[in-house]
Formats: sequence, C-alpha cells, structure tokens
Amino acid sequence: MNEDENENQPTVRIQIKDDYKDPMITMARSLKQSGNSDLAEIILQDKARMEKNVPKLIEKLGNQEVSDAVDLIREREYHSKSGYRGNGNLEKSIKKKISDDKLSVDVFPTALSSDGKGKSSGGYPYGSAFEHGLKSKDYPAQHPMRDSGRDLDVDTYTDEMLKNSIK
Repeated sequence: MNEDENENQPTVRIQIKDDYKDPMITMARSLKQSGNSDLAEIILQDKARMEKNVPKLIEKLGNQEVSDAVDLIREREYHSKSGYRGNGNLEKSIKKKISDDKLSVDVFPTALSSDGKGKSSGGYPYGSAFEHGLKSKDYPAQHPMRDSGRDLDVDTYTDEMLKNSIK
C-alpha cells in the first residue's frame, strides 16, 4: 500500500496557514516609511523566526499525534471485551507525512489485516477497520485517530512557538 493512497484510511491532518507573512511585511514597510526603521527590522526578524519555527511546530505536533494515537490504540485494541491481544502491527503502522512546504502533517495507520497465514499483503486496511468498525464481522468502531486528533493540544505548542518567534 502506498502511503499517499490513504484516502480510505483515517487521517489526522494538522495544518498551519502562512497568512501572517504579508501583513507583517506590510506593517514593516509602513513602519519604515514612517521613519521607524528599527521597529520595522524587529517585525521582519519576528517573521523570519516564525518561518523557521513553524516547520518545527508541525514536526512536534506530528510526533505528538503519532504518540497519542498509538497510546489510544494500545488502550483500545488490547483491552477489548473479546480478549483479543494484538501483535502491535497497528500501533507500529502509524505514520506521519509532512508536506513539502512543511505547513502540514498527516498522521495515519498503514496496517493491513493478515490473510490468515500471517501475511499482511492482501488484507483490508486494518487501521480503517479499527477506526470505523466492520459490520460484516461485528467489529465495533474504536476511533483512535478521531479521538487523538480531537484531544491534541495544539494551543500549547502554538503558544510556545509564538513565544520563541515574537521577541
């Protein structure tokens, strides 16, 4: 399975818009034109720090989301009423993919169910089945990706990034 072909997989996307750049440039230009070159330079330095720190923020948020999703999978997969004990493939399959512009990250499972012989090459997307359930097998939905995405504390990480960027 190609990691880019995860449209059927539950995916948490964390995205930052870079719409702060133009207003900061406009503000700096205006300050410089009104004789406040020092303040304009500070604004441009803050912008440069933000451009440097946003990709770090995306990386941290992606790592945290992977960790949180894995924790929920462990909690829910290994504590089911059926007594099922997973082999760890689902939790090990949680991947993150950072966009080329480093303004977003997708976190998703890539695990496939086994074919009954221990091979996972021909099975259905197990991460999707675990997230959404399977009516044909009376397999209830667990929603670890949805819940970990909802619980991710983006504000704390964003506040830290802003504090490190705006001086």
